[in-house]
Amino acid sequence: MHVNDRVAGPVTDDPGPASPRASAPARLGRLIRAHRPFAVVLAVAAALRVVVMLGYPPAMFFNDSYNYMTDAVTRSPDIVRADGYPLFLYVLLPFHSLVLITALQAVMGLAMGAGMYAVLRRRGLPWWGATIPALPVLFDVFELQIEHMVAADVLFYGLITAVLILLTWWDRPPLAVAVLVGLATGYAATVRSVGEPLLVIVLLGMLARRMGWRRIAATAAAGIAPLAGYMIWFHAHTGQYALNESTGTFLYSRVSSFSDCARMNPPADLRVLCDPRPPSERPNSQEYLWSNDTPLARLTGTNNIYRFTPHIESLTTRFAERAILAQPLDYARAVATDTLATFGWTRQNVYNSLGNLEGSGSKFRFESTVLSVPGWVTGNPVNARAARDYGGASYGRPSVVQPWARFLWAYQKVAYLRGPFLFLFVAVGAAGVILGIRRKTRVPGTGWGGLSLLPWLTGVALIVLPPVTAGFSYRYVLAAVPAVCLAAGLAFAGRGSLLTWLREHGLPGKKTAPLEAAAGE
Repeated sequence: MHVNDRVAGPVTDDPGPASPRASAPARLGRLIRAHRPFAVVLAVAAALRVVVMLGYPPAMFFNDSYNYMTDAVTRSPDIVRADGYPLFLYVLLPFHSLVLITALQAVMGLAMGAGMYAVLRRRGLPWWGATIPALPVLFDVFELQIEHMVAADVLFYGLITAVLILLTWWDRPPLAVAVLVGLATGYAATVRSVGEPLLVIVLLGMLARRMGWRRIAATAAAGIAPLAGYMIWFHAHTGQYALNESTGTFLYSRVSSFSDCARMNPPADLRVLCDPRPPSERPNSQEYLWSNDTPLARLTGTNNIYRFTPHIESLTTRFAERAILAQPLDYARAVATDTLATFGWTRQNVYNSLGNLEGSGSKFRFESTVLSVPGWVTGNPVNARAARDYGGASYGRPSVVQPWARFLWAYQKVAYLRGPFLFLFVAVGAAGVILGIRRKTRVPGTGWGGLSLLPWLTGVALIVLPPVTAGFSYRYVLAAVPAVCLAAGLAFAGRGSLLTWLREHGLPGKKTAPLEAAAGE
């Protein structure tokens, strides 16, 4: 790994650039020897993923999984969620292999950890300092489980992590890289709707880093292209220029945990959405989307597809806006409560009021049995055909194979990122941003707020946006972990870093860190 960045310290065990005549295996061997400790860590993480694939072949599912496969086979847009992930599945459809899908997602997880390590080493951290931020991505059991599921999550935050790695690898990335960053960010917004604001955050981060107008403009244009293309395709099928038709209904689910119609005084056509139960007796916000025991369900019936029609979207949007305007403090309190739940030591499951231990139900754990394929899949010709196209005659229903599954049952009890440790990563990243803002002499290439600013803003946005727009789930927090951990690692990199500040304020050791002195002071 050749180090040529002006703010990075030297990698002392780097053997230097390989000869262009060296074979690929020789170059790989040299790279592994240069980073032997992390290579061992990465190998263990890879072995864990093999255990998952052996313990629960070929893949794991939740309800959305079958919708994704149907969208991929029918090549039609989904009104509830954008179809960036079904596009990924469609590309893999000729292989008719769920194992290939989960294997690629496992590789994405390994690539995120390796990429984070690589950029932190390039920015001057020792091997152990670059490895620690990558550990949650490589070993968290919920990360392993979501990688093994037919779900959009890993593709989404894999794209976002790649963007952050590229933008922190260079001080001023090549123009082609800036275009790639824009395309990946725009595509990520079609994979999960929570990614829609991230292009703005990326552009602000590039502006703060003073990466140059040509690069920023290229990123903006490239980021808009996937969104515009998707909206045109969506319009061709639905008549609407949008990514989905569910924003209002999701926001209605958010406000229904606290909305008080006596204070809102809604018009007659919205009163049907009022919940007469006191807030203390209401279910969590997610239940207002899918449960059949809510005002919305009584209006639309048990088939939840009717909860996202243009007429219902209009009603729910108006109701949610009125609730927020009438009860801004209650809305802020609900968002703050759900956000703070992220940082608890144990994952709460108090009357299901804040999500649950697993993230979104027992389907998000390694269990001793697996659920049968839902009747709405096997009984619908279109859904059944899609499930068989990927999973064969059994529709891909996973098996539970010993002794691998038994190992995972024990592993999942302890091997996940506890909330206070996630908060520590957030706090360290914030400290790096603050030092970057306060720095009197700007370090070349870091810009306003330092290298930590963009990944930190991205991570915090991914923690806060779900409680703001829909509701809380521990599953959603996984998307923020790579960005937050990368920001924390970068807080210790370069001149004027958190390490320097700690040593200046009493941390034992030299006043100036060796890696900073080597950065060109």
